[in-house]
Amino acid sequence: MEILQNWFNDGCDYASGVLIYSQLPKHNPTLLKTFQRKNNSFNSEKLKYELKKFIEKHAQNEFVTEVKNSIAKVVVPGPEKVSNTEQKNAVLFHQLPEALRPVLLEANQLFKENCLLKVNLNELPQHAEKAALEIQLKIASNFRKNELCWQKIDLFLEKRIIPEAPKHGFEDLTPAGLLRQQQLLYASISKLNARLKQNREQLPKITVLDIRNKIERQISKQEENLLQQNEKLIIISNLIDGK
Repeated sequence: MEILQNWFNDGCDYASGVLIYSQLPKHNPTLLKTFQRKNNSFNSEKLKYELKKFIEKHAQNEFVTEVKNSIAKVVVPGPEKVSNTEQKNAVLFHQLPEALRPVLLEANQLFKENCLLKVNLNELPQHAEKAALEIQLKIASNFRKNELCWQKIDLFLEKRIIPEAPKHGFEDLTPAGLLRQQQLLYASISKLNARLKQNREQLPKITVLDIRNKIERQISKQEENLLQQNEKLIIISNLIDGK
């Protein structure tokens, strides 16, 4: 997967892409011969499409496995198991600016919806695998949205930063364009996380005040940028899924 991601990030060299395709499990031998025969615009776009399709399928399989494993551990919170949630729910609407009050409302609603979904999941018969998977995917999606909400709230509480809503024009993109933008966002978020981690690890070692202040400003900007990129990813993923 990392090789494929790097191939897209590095400009999609045709010869390298054909070699990668030839190593994929269950690749189409006839299609491989077509790719090996000639490098033209049609084959180049077809090659990109096939490799993207493999990435999406691989990611979906990994995601479903991860969801099944993680959701199995989710329990409806009782009084003794909600310390983190209770701490977050201690944030009151009047403590937030007007722009973030709907975010707090959404976070609380998503949490309650997941509690209900988990109850529904537990009550499904064993043979209802399709319904169970749909509920699991919905819970996982809600978790991602809930986490994003709390990241926005925490950013304000800790640094008094209100992240701006990301600007995008995803509604005007073709399905292929949506997938391409989604992959670019995955790559961008990965790089942002790496730089943010590096700055956070470096900060405690800095003793020069000016340099420390500079890194702290970089971290704040990176955190806000990461929020916006993750919000874009949720938006574009919903469009791809037809939501």
